[in-house]
Amino acid sequence: MHHNIIVVKVEPGPIAAVRVTTTFSDWPKQFMKPLGMVYEAVNAGKIKQNGQNVMVYRPRGGDSVEIECGVQVATKFESIGEVVYSEIPGGTAATLVHIGPYGQLKASHLAVIEWSRKNGHRLAGVSWEIYGDWDDDPTKLRTDIFHLLEPS
Repeated sequence: MHHNIIVVKVEPGPIAAVRVTTTFSDWPKQFMKPLGMVYEAVNAGKIKQNGQNVMVYRPRGGDSVEIECGVQVATKFESIGEVVYSEIPGGTAATLVHIGPYGQLKASHLAVIEWSRKNGHRLAGVSWEIYGDWDDDPTKLRTDIFHLLEPS
């Protein structure tokens, strides 16, 4: 698989999210519940979504990870139950566009990690995904992957 990985400057971006501490292996079976909670708040008019679905990953050691699962929003807001205001991290990030099934995202993340190390970049330990619009054809799904880099 060919990856076009680049380094970009990213501005922090507001998101509405539910925070979950879980494992990478369990997450695919769990994400629908927290994402559904965010969409309940959006559909009730309590939050104004202005972008795509987002997942921010903060590893906690081993397979444990804290995940913020949510959507891009227009403005800051007060917490609505477990739905909290957060932000996509800002700074310098290595990124690539993954086109294809979500089940192949891990390989794309590993490609960014390997590329970063080979090119002298230190990872800051935070990564995130911004999901494109849904397509019934999994080969057309777009996911933008970002790995925050340590300042040089």
